[in-house]
Amino acid sequence: MLQKASEWAAAPRQNKARSSIASPWAVLERLVRERWREYAGRYAIALVFMAITSGATAFTAWMMKDVVNDIFVRRDETAMVWIPIAIVVIFVVKGSAIYAQEVWLSRIGNRLVADYQRKIYEHLLQMNVAFFQKYKSNDLIMRTTKGAEAARGLINLVAVSLGRDLLTLVALVVVMVSQDPLMSVIVLIVGPIVGLAVRKMGHMARKAARVQAATTATTIGIIRETSQGARIIKSFKLEDLLSKRMSSAVETMEITANKAATVRAGVNPLIETLGGLSVAGVVAYAGWQITLGIETPGHLMAFVTALLLAADPARRLSKCHLELKSFAVGVELMFEIFDTPVAESKKGKGPHLVIRSGNVRLDDVSFAYVNGKPILRGLSLAANGGETTALVGPSGGGKTTVFGLLQRFWKAGAGQITIDGQSIESVALASWRQKIALVSQDVFLFEGSIRDNIMAARPSATDAELKAAARAAYAHEFIEQLPHGYETPVGELGDMISGGQRQRIAIARAFLKDAPILLLDEPTSALDSEAEKNVQEALGELMKGRTTIVIAHRFGTVLRAQNIHLIDQGRVVESGTHKELLRRNDFYARLYHLQFEDQVAVHRA
Repeated sequence: MLQKASEWAAAPRQNKARSSIASPWAVLERLVRERWREYAGRYAIALVFMAITSGATAFTAWMMKDVVNDIFVRRDETAMVWIPIAIVVIFVVKGSAIYAQEVWLSRIGNRLVADYQRKIYEHLLQMNVAFFQKYKSNDLIMRTTKGAEAARGLINLVAVSLGRDLLTLVALVVVMVSQDPLMSVIVLIVGPIVGLAVRKMGHMARKAARVQAATTATTIGIIRETSQGARIIKSFKLEDLLSKRMSSAVETMEITANKAATVRAGVNPLIETLGGLSVAGVVAYAGWQITLGIETPGHLMAFVTALLLAADPARRLSKCHLELKSFAVGVELMFEIFDTPVAESKKGKGPHLVIRSGNVRLDDVSFAYVNGKPILRGLSLAANGGETTALVGPSGGGKTTVFGLLQRFWKAGAGQITIDGQSIESVALASWRQKIALVSQDVFLFEGSIRDNIMAARPSATDAELKAAARAAYAHEFIEQLPHGYETPVGELGDMISGGQRQRIAIARAFLKDAPILLLDEPTSALDSEAEKNVQEALGELMKGRTTIVIAHRFGTVLRAQNIHLIDQGRVVESGTHKELLRRNDFYARLYHLQFEDQVAVHRA
């Protein structure tokens, strides 16, 4: 599992856009460039609060000179009054500034996450089916959620590091230099040494972050499969197998998390050791200066206080490069989605589709999936307007691919698909899909109510139209018998209702859409005999006057069709009516006797 995750993390990028992101700084530069106009003002306000915090911290160190010299050495009574008051004021101001800074940064970050999640989802909606075949759902979930969070982390890291920590460090260095320039130079020598060590560890942090992202996606995938396949898991007693898979994935995640933590913590011993040497050197040098009467105890106190207060921001800045690389990985994975060109623009291109007769033609159409063997090889067929055309043939012959091309999920490699002489590729995509309705064997229902799922076909429909569609699909009766009627939740993927009920809701959805072209993938296959009879009658009414293309698995569907095309190995090998094809006593007749004869016997019985 760890090896697979590592391979995924190190996989070569497939397109120029993805390879253009060469470093964490390039990721940061792009992120800032894309969001600068919208967020610059907000971060400027946060920067003001950070500057106040930094100034208050530096002023605290600077005051230590007066505390020691005026109160403890000279015992100045006036100083004993104003210095404590000043300290209280400083800490109140600092606390208020920290509060405002954190609240402001949280709101900016939450807004940034929401913006990116909306943006990436809008982008996903405009991708074609091939894109979703390329990326696993758990990978997309990880990139959408973790990528947006990483964008916030990256921006806030830079804002806080360059704003609060760098400003604080600069202010404290100014205090140290004002007290003793030579000691300040000695202390600042430590910086480049730490920087070199952190730079080397940064490459390890980046690699660990990519492996973590891969293992997170794997874990999400296992949980998703467990949720969606609960019945199969229970039926086949797969609990132990999946438990081992999950345990392996979690173990991999634990190992990579430990490696990442080890890398992040690796800089601490170096920082603490060099810091200890710096403080020891300062104390020894300052003690010698005080003994000679060159410096006052107050100067030493102010310098040491500034040095100690500088330790935390210096430590955070030293780790900034490591965290920058970790966050950049998540943002880069999100950018890879954005860099995939949009395949289905919402605006669409081309004229509005005008349907007159509804004649659908496929002329010499060829198609192959990416890096796959040809599925369709010069296929030609016609579906006459207002008639039912059945597609039959052995499994894998290309019937489902024809449906995919008709819905423009893919583009034909050669040939042309037309409706009333208009190429479907030349008209606006939204216009074409508005004219077709699909009911398939694999019914997809959104999580929500029955009403939501039927109304998805036409959100502007009235309640009367909704119920009329349900009645036509013989769904109204069972819906009314449910505790909440049309407001009954269907659950995830419709798992709270039966398969037959899901099928009838899908048919009601097609009724409500009232499209002139119907694509039916044997929608009655999941129904019992009585329900099938009712729905077949309803479909018969729905199909009247509409161009209907159906992938047929049942005798009743074949018998109803005015024209039948037998598809095998990507070609139409026979066409005609049921009787005509039987008289030829060729491929269709053999298929009929093998596939449909038993259904005929049951039908007659």
